[in-house]
Parts: sequence; structure tokens; C-alpha cells
Amino acid sequence: MKMRIPKRIIQVACVLAAICGFLISEQAFACPVCYGASDSPMTAGVNYAILTLLGITGSVLAGFVSFFLYMRRRAKRTLNGSVDFPSEN
Repeated sequence: MKMRIPKRIIQVACVLAAICGFLISEQAFACPVCYGASDSPMTAGVNYAILTLLGITGSVLAGFVSFFLYMRRRAKRTLNGSVDFPSEN
């Protein structure tokens, strides 16, 4: 049995979250990276983290692409008849 949350409760929760965000805005200030302090060691760390995540994402995507290219070549080879299937006895 699925329980549905009334739309009014969701709206009230969103308004309360926005009010809480405004009340504690001092704690929500941005870090030196977002302010643009380019000489901060935190900025260098964030830049290295971004490069690392891009490298990991790129390598995983490259793995998917290489796998699908391998499967494509294998399918073409099978359709052209260059693969010998073992005969059934």
C-alpha cells in the first residue's frame, strides 16, 4: 500500500526549510574557494579533487566505449562468417 504525502505538507516543509536557511545564513556562507581566494590551499585541493573525479569518470566512460566497440567488432566478425562455430554431435 502506497502512502501519499499531501501537497500542502510538502509546501509547508519547503517554506520552513527556506526560513531556516535565512535564519542560519551566517553558517551557510561560502568557503574561500567560492569567494575566489585563488591563493588558498583549499582552492588547490578542490582543483585536484575536481581533476581526480574527471579522470575517474573519463576512464570509466572509456571502458564502456571500448567494451561496446569490442562487441561491435565481434558481432561484425560473426556476421561475416569469419568465426567457425563448433559442430554439434
